[in-house]
Amino acid sequence: MTHKRNTSGLASTASKKKQEAIAKTEIAIKALIKDNALINFNTVAEKAGVSKAWLYKEEAVASRIRRIRDQQKGDAPKVHKQSERASDASKSALITTLKAKVRELETEKAELKKQLEIVYGKLHDSTM
Repeated sequence: MTHKRNTSGLASTASKKKQEAIAKTEIAIKALIKDNALINFNTVAEKAGVSKAWLYKEEAVASRIRRIRDQQKGDAPKVHKQSERASDASKSALITTLKAKVRELETEKAELKKQLEIVYGKLHDSTM
């Protein structure tokens, strides 16, 4: 005997959540446009607090983002130049940090080699 499951509550909750996510996305897109910010799936997802996967899955939302993104392409080089400058600074900081880490690891490696030689010496002496 199978019972018919009552899923109407789940369906209505899912529908409500979807509508709320769409509303949050619309608000985020409008805010990004107002701020003259770059609009793409990453920025909209972050601003709206939704996942990029959800944005791609919702065809109406995805096509709107693509359309606005394509309209902004004329402004894109200016935005990219600013991000490239920030990127160069961040690359420089990363390189400095990595060089320091390499020096630290080289020092640790040398110390461990010394310790290993001592242990091998003791091991060799104990076998004789």
